Amino acid sequence: MHLLEHCIVITKRVLKESRRMGIRRINVKPLIFSSKNIQETKSHHTAAVNSKCMKVTVLGAAGPTGTALSLLLKQSSLIDELAVYDRSSMAGLVLELSHIDTRCKVNSCTGAAGIVSEANLKEALQDAKIVMITSEDEAFKKITKNQEELLKRNANVISELVPSLMRYCPRAMIALVSRPMNSLIPLISEMYKKGGFDEDTVQTHLFGVTSLDCVRANKFAAEILGIGPECVLVPVIGGSCPKTCIPLFSQMKPSSELTNEEIGKLTYSVKMAEEEVAKEYGRKGSSSLAMAFAAARFCISLCKALRDQRGVVECAYVRSCVIPEVTYFAAPLELGPNGVQKHLGIPALSDYECKMLTATIPVLKVAIRMGQVVLLDPGTWSQRNFYGDVSCPRGSLCQ
Repeated sequence: MHLLEHCIVITKRVLKESRRMGIRRINVKPLIFSSKNIQETKSHHTAAVNSKCMKVTVLGAAGPTGTALSLLLKQSSLIDELAVYDRSSMAGLVLELSHIDTRCKVNSCTGAAGIVSEANLKEALQDAKIVMITSEDEAFKKITKNQEELLKRNANVISELVPSLMRYCPRAMIALVSRPMNSLIPLISEMYKKGGFDEDTVQTHLFGVTSLDCVRANKFAAEILGIGPECVLVPVIGGSCPKTCIPLFSQMKPSSELTNEEIGKLTYSVKMAEEEVAKEYGRKGSSSLAMAFAAARFCISLCKALRDQRGVVECAYVRSCVIPEVTYFAAPLELGPNGVQKHLGIPALSDYECKMLTATIPVLKVAIRMGQVVLLDPGTWSQRNFYGDVSCPRGSLCQ
């Protein structure tokens, strides 16, 4: 039976049933099937979807953290498209993710044999609203103790990606999940400024994801309080390493009168959590799953903020002046459609937390300086022409 005949049969049944129920008149609008109308509707729908499409890109998706992060983001109803990119082949990961019955579309942006080109990176980044940058965790396993070597290794990776970020998705929110974050965020910021981007973009669009420290603080505090961790909120300020992260248990919600001994143990647990995980893995692994979970949570918060949901608050390491002595600091932020909506500042600190902050500032200063000067190293980046065809989305600000 043709579609039109089927519709006529259904209409007759409706009219017959309405007469049986005493309804004397029923208005039925005629169904007009026209290929032109269908195409116009389709085009209009596609345009509407594309204009509001929430595309998230994961760079470094082949690593343990990137793979787990991609899986978690695939489950989100807030994400329309997920692009995964790495130097190695993404075919298997994308095929497996595509079998998951959620609406999020997944795209691989590398060749079947792992061939990477500028075109692949362009495909991954173009129209992206959020870009999550992860690094291969193998480097962390081998040179954790040598932060300078780790910085050089990951700075090389970052320096190859940032020009493409500026070129293909200049308005995207950039969230870094790589170590050492205290130095890499200043490095990225300097590259953006060198590429002609204004201070406002640097302050509102670049994030160091410190959510893992918050997740751990919430979990450890919940165990002492005897309540569900989803009910606990502990802000973590400072930086993203054991020497610089400062969990504020005095500002925990719900508020609780913890003893100094309990706070000391909780703080130590948060700071040493990564070391404990590495030990349990026999120095052959790190907190890839927990890091992916925390990064996914931050990404979802960004998605909500970009969709203009109000009251989205996260802690992140950003360019900030909340502490006059340092130019980058992790603290609670209100997120909005343009990234950082508002710096919520630092709440009142206990004496113990003040001492930790005092000890943190010199360490952060050194880390920030390392990230800034690594761009000036004559043997590395200063001799490369990254910025030839990069333009700032704000037009006249880029000269």
